[in-house]
Amino acid sequence: MEVSARFYFYILVRHSFLDAGLRDVDLADYVASVLAGRVCPDANDLLQHVTRGFTHAAEFLSVIAPSRGRMRFHLHVAAGNQFLVLTGLYPDFLRQRSAATGTPDLDFYESFARQAFLGAADSQTIPCPASRRLLGTLAEAMPDARRSLNRMAEEFVFLGE
Repeated sequence: MEVSARFYFYILVRHSFLDAGLRDVDLADYVASVLAGRVCPDANDLLQHVTRGFTHAAEFLSVIAPSRGRMRFHLHVAAGNQFLVLTGLYPDFLRQRSAATGTPDLDFYESFARQAFLGAADSQTIPCPASRRLLGTLAEAMPDARRSLNRMAEEFVFLGE
């Protein structure tokens, strides 16, 4: 049976989130879409290449700081999504990089993702209150969401060596 990446990740995320007490269906759907987007990028997403390859907070800060309006909102979302994926699926990479090079640790990047989602949620340039509310919910749930994704990655997702 063939399933889409989005459906695959939705099932994994939804069950992992339920185990962590995160019951919001929209939250699971959003996180699943972020993960699926890393596997099967949307060719119609004009902003997907803007931050491709960014793994350091400073890289995001350098493009977010001068931005305004809708672009700032989208950059906050991109930063939150990037560090949601990195802290959720690749915590060992962040720990090893921190130990080897003195870069910030996992907690820093989790906090950075949380602040990025809060920045997007606080944006008044996006007219959709549901989107802002969802991003605010994700910001608040970030520690539990990250740990839930860590468990999901350990148990169900092979990410290579």
